[in-house]
Amino acid sequence: MKLLPNKHLRRNLLDLHKNHPIEFGKFMVALRNLQESPDWSRICGIHGNTFDPQDKEVVIPTDPTVVEVIGNTPDEPFYCAHSETRFAAWHTPYIYEYELLLNKYNTSENKDYICLPYLYLTETPEDDYKFVNQLSIEVLFDGKKITMTNPLAAPNVYYFNEKGEKKIVQRNGFLFPATQDEKQKLKMTNDEFNNVLYAETYPTFSSNTLYAKTLKQLIDFQPLEIPHNHIHDYIGGPGGNMSDVPISAYDPLFWMHHCNVDRFFYNWLYEKTNQFNHTLAPPRIPKETLTKPLAPFKNNGTYNDKPDQYFYGWQNKDLAFMTVEQMINVQNFPYTYEKIEKKPYIFMKTNVELFGIPIPQESVAIYVYLIPKGVTLTNENKEKYAAGHSTWFGINRYLKNCKRCNVSRTNIKINVDTYLEENKISTESLGNYYWTMEAHGRLNQDENKQYKIYHQSEIIKDGIAQLITRENQISYKVHS
Repeated sequence: MKLLPNKHLRRNLLDLHKNHPIEFGKFMVALRNLQESPDWSRICGIHGNTFDPQDKEVVIPTDPTVVEVIGNTPDEPFYCAHSETRFAAWHTPYIYEYELLLNKYNTSENKDYICLPYLYLTETPEDDYKFVNQLSIEVLFDGKKITMTNPLAAPNVYYFNEKGEKKIVQRNGFLFPATQDEKQKLKMTNDEFNNVLYAETYPTFSSNTLYAKTLKQLIDFQPLEIPHNHIHDYIGGPGGNMSDVPISAYDPLFWMHHCNVDRFFYNWLYEKTNQFNHTLAPPRIPKETLTKPLAPFKNNGTYNDKPDQYFYGWQNKDLAFMTVEQMINVQNFPYTYEKIEKKPYIFMKTNVELFGIPIPQESVAIYVYLIPKGVTLTNENKEKYAAGHSTWFGINRYLKNCKRCNVSRTNIKINVDTYLEENKISTESLGNYYWTMEAHGRLNQDENKQYKIYHQSEIIKDGIAQLITRENQISYKVHS
């Protein structure tokens, strides 16, 4: 069911590919046209402040020190809002600008509005994403079948890194789970996506904010940004663009992934505003959040659906920025989504809680291993004892200074329920096991071209780590 019948529908990418060949062909040709235009590096460069350094049409500030101030991204030289309450709200106008560019570059005879499709990874066998990675693809365009360079395939797409060098997009993860570990990851992630729809307030829904070391408060709810982080890691993998904040937007799947994230935001807003019959307001959203700027997006013309008359973020030399309050009435955009049918809330019974740990040095996948006492963990049996995981989506701090990261702390929760259920391990028998963890780096290679593995002590440092089960209030502290 469409949430708003009179709006254009953003479809699932698989549905678009399988069942709507005319719309899919238009989308694919428009995407290729966008990638071949200067607007590609302009729209993608906004996210991590990685524009073509020779592009004179980019008139917003790009100096990192200035971007920190006007972007209101404390001590991080990016426009994108991560680890703060604006996370969901910031990305909504961002992907809308991208969608308008698809319409700007629509060369089909059919000028009907092109909607950005969303990418929602599942374990369903018929969910076949092979077409995404094919170097060439056949589509239906203006009544004819044509074979074209596939604009979804990473090797066909370029990006500019932080040094201004032109590179080829890398994608080293997965789109369909092939192993038990990948299936376990995806189940956990989709459970978290489901649970965010039960959030009562916008800050709880949107993001876990970073906090100073002195703050002592565990966060019990996994907000939207957490499953969002996981999908970045699954698609990007080691060395992939999607694993690296500054350059992630240059992977075409970034936009479809964020369209899915926005789908949950849209559905949550629909429910919390009585089907858009009133505006989201305090106390459900803090007043100070409503007034926060969404740089570099312009503070007027928010819902304009005319791509040739829209004022795009990179053009905003006036530094007059949209606020959260100016974009929160999402029903005014020309698109809509289908209603997400919530499943019952999936309560986290047993999990590892990392509390007050330092910000990781790079994007990492953190694995928890649950091992029977008397058994030694080895590289050969790690997959067998991998009980759960979480991710940190960040930047390579070996190469870039992040002042906020140097002084902030974060909490991470790692669910091990699925592993316990599949291996028939009761919470009462957890005393027969010990556990440990390690983090697999995604961005930094050593002299042997191997990605770094961080041991437990490097992850926790002066923070706290505990295995908690809420069924009987047992708490097992970290084992070395």
